[in-house]
Amino acid sequence: MVSLIRNVSFDCADPYALAVFWAEVIGHPVHPECAPGDEEVVIEPPGAPRLYFQEVPESKHGKNRVHVCLEPGDRDRDAEVDRLLALGASVQGDHRTPDGAGWVVLQDPAGNEFCVTRSAAERHAQ
Repeated sequence: MVSLIRNVSFDCADPYALAVFWAEVIGHPVHPECAPGDEEVVIEPPGAPRLYFQEVPESKHGKNRVHVCLEPGDRDRDAEVDRLLALGASVQGDHRTPDGAGWVVLQDPAGNEFCVTRSAAERHAQ
């Protein structure tokens, strides 16, 4: 037997607000039974682990040891980074190489790091 990933969990001060951000990132809505003020909020995309947001009293300290890596499905990396910045993400680090490879490290509105890699089309073009 093997284990399956049930959740990717996010600790935060406002679970609903952060879930709304991530719902826009992945294009899947917050669970309809969740509401502002809930201590736990989920997004359940079909065929993928759910995203779980839980309220915690402490703020984030230091670098995440585990993080989400995103691959754009219908645009290139730079266009996806621009879209995520418009949603409220911020750039933490840009690790692009001269040949166009590499990734961009972003932070969500709660300060959780995540990466955006090149799309499959970009990788296959080289």
